[in-house]
Amino acid sequence: MMYHRTLPSTLLLSTLAITSSLSFASNDEVTAQKGREIAIEIDKRDRGFFDSSAAVEMVLINRSGDETLRELTFKRLESQESADKSLIRFGFPADIKGTALLTHPKLNDSDDQWLYLPSLNRVKRISSRNKSGAFVGSEFSFEDMTDKVVDDFTYQYIDTKPCIDSNPSFDKNTLCDVIDRFPVDTQSGYTKQRVWVDQPHRRIVRIDFYDRKKTHLKTMMAKNFSLFADKYWRPLNVEMINLQTQRKTQLNYSNIEFQQGLSDNELSRRALKRGK
Repeated sequence: MMYHRTLPSTLLLSTLAITSSLSFASNDEVTAQKGREIAIEIDKRDRGFFDSSAAVEMVLINRSGDETLRELTFKRLESQESADKSLIRFGFPADIKGTALLTHPKLNDSDDQWLYLPSLNRVKRISSRNKSGAFVGSEFSFEDMTDKVVDDFTYQYIDTKPCIDSNPSFDKNTLCDVIDRFPVDTQSGYTKQRVWVDQPHRRIVRIDFYDRKKTHLKTMMAKNFSLFADKYWRPLNVEMINLQTQRKTQLNYSNIEFQQGLSDNELSRRALKRGK
């Protein structure tokens, strides 16, 4: 006669719980790796441009639909060691003309940012605690104006869906991978960003931003992509919508140029006051 020893019910339940938790942990690791691989591909496809510049029209739209127009220039200098440096300078209207924001990203730390206020002839450093604040009254925060690298986040792959579900400007047959990215910087104003990335070109077409209360705060959509130098895709129109205030900010890009020979001196603290 054969005897089969059965596990006590408590031990059996414990064993099932452990097996289940290992299964979930393994799945989390897989989706985390897949999300990171997508982020790496986004970064890889946008390397090697050296520098770029653009003229940008910024339109502030309040909940009543009233519009305020601003004009600025944007310069970006590629870095092989960290995220890219950038310099934003306003040329219109007169009350903010000359106002400039300089960003020097840092690996594994909060980025360095300085704001030049010509009316005070003063350069103000933006503290880590204030980076979630509005950039010159727009729906973009100071944090939004910084370039990001892969290691600025941890990741989770969520799903694959038609891009049109997230961004009506896309063809219904184009698929997007959906990933969540979680800021490593403890001073970030966000707990999570849900990112939609199109499969053909690995372009970010939408980001949903979640605030420190884990509430969906705002959504950014990129539209009307154009290809430059047969390699670099850039959206000509970007819109940030604040879901809590119903305000919007639109960025309309023109005169986009690459490889103009920009130097570190042109994106330095000293350059903030030069007005160029």
